[in-house]
Amino acid sequence: MNSNNTDKRKILIADDDDDSRAMLSFLLEEEGWEVKEARNGEEALETVIQEQPDLLILDNRMPKLSGIEVYQRLQAQGIKIAVVLATAHGYLDELASSLGIAHFIAKPYDIPELLRTIESAYKSSFS
Repeated sequence: MNSNNTDKRKILIADDDDDSRAMLSFLLEEEGWEVKEARNGEEALETVIQEQPDLLILDNRMPKLSGIEVYQRLQAQGIKIAVVLATAHGYLDELASSLGIAHFIAKPYDIPELLRTIESAYKSSFS
């Protein structure tokens, strides 16, 4: 049995911006995460169900389903997952708060802040 696979934390990056996904994938793989990617809300929903990642970085503005719609559908299905909501728009704190999402980050990303937010979201999902 390969124990390395079971020890690696899994993260899903749901963002329709290819450059943003590529940058985050590279960064998070360097941090030791197993990274999965989704280009739109439908892919994000399917990947969460299939892959069961530990954490989801969820862009709000995506085609097919918005980040809010993805989050609401996961909640409706009883799927509990740590979420970091990301958007380039200024109402992020109110939006996250209204959904009950404690962890959020504005775009463009401040990398040290992003990594702290991801770690905080991951740790709080186990408390």
